[in-house]
Amino acid sequence: MIALQKTLGRVLVVTGALAFLLWGYLMCHRLLFQRAGSRMLQEQISHANLAREQSTAPLDPAITPLRKGQAIGRLEIPRINLSVIVLEGSDSSILDVGAGHIPGTALPGASGNIGIAAHRDTFFRSLREIRPQDRLTFTTPIRTFEYGVESTEVVDPENVGVLGPTVDAELTLVTCYPFNYIGPAPKRFIVHARQSN
Repeated sequence: MIALQKTLGRVLVVTGALAFLLWGYLMCHRLLFQRAGSRMLQEQISHANLAREQSTAPLDPAITPLRKGQAIGRLEIPRINLSVIVLEGSDSSILDVGAGHIPGTALPGASGNIGIAAHRDTFFRSLREIRPQDRLTFTTPIRTFEYGVESTEVVDPENVGVLGPTVDAELTLVTCYPFNYIGPAPKRFIVHARQSN
């Protein structure tokens, strides 16, 4: 019996150590990816500025084809200390390292509803603190767009109407809810914001 308890104790210690190492690896991977994404975004901004200086043709982000995983900008909400690189796509490989632009929704610089998703336990954890009137910025290689939060709501996952097209330039943030739920969360937390510039 004592031997079994010792063996079980060792197994639990090893399992805990492995879980801690995996968590550390994932945190480092996200951090390194976000730093690389920031450098890439700065290079894209510099390239876009140079292209503007050398040409009179306006750059239209709405017609630029995007590849899955391509960095399209940085979303920032200063009051809740949120800053994340946004990539094209919203599957798990994208959401593990950043926020994702939901395919089929508008892009910054175009009228319509831009959908951005991220995990509630990583990049969108601080959304639990968001309030109406909070300011958001979405910096792209073309320019920085500003938004004001209008409302939040909790919906069922099947309610994709929150991502429907709009006439005005709007931004919709999507994450799972409740924030402290263990396992796949049953609801979605939605933030609605409208472009202010």
